[in-house]
Amino acid sequence: MEWENTAIGNLFVPDVLTPEQFYDSRRDDSAIRPVKKLMMAILEDALRCFQNNSDAQNGTRKRLFNEAEQWLCGEGGEGPFSFETVCETLGIEPQFLRRGLRDWRSQQIAGNTSRRLARRSPVVRSGRISAPARRDGKRAARAS
Repeated sequence: MEWENTAIGNLFVPDVLTPEQFYDSRRDDSAIRPVKKLMMAILEDALRCFQNNSDAQNGTRKRLFNEAEQWLCGEGGEGPFSFETVCETLGIEPQFLRRGLRDWRSQQIAGNTSRRLARRSPVVRSGRISAPARRDGKRAARAS
């Protein structure tokens, strides 16, 4: 009897599973895509605050740097938008990113490099955030 249940169960399991069949459910992230975009924006903003305010001595810029550094480099953190959760969702190894940030910061403090982590966000570069109409208006004003 046990053998019969196993044999019947095996009738419904395909012998070969194609990559498309295996990855289809993993690839379809349409329900979570907006959340991933938000997480990417949060991560980019934290990296930008960390980078652009690393030389601040006091005031608002120093506070922005400290908050970004605490979120990026602080251990622990819970919730859907903690650094670890954001990295995991986006497929980024958090310890690798932290190590890179620490190395970059050490070089900045030592004065070995003035290179920025990134000039601008790739989202801004692609034109999704910046308003093309506004840029076109500026070009037209310059041409006149």
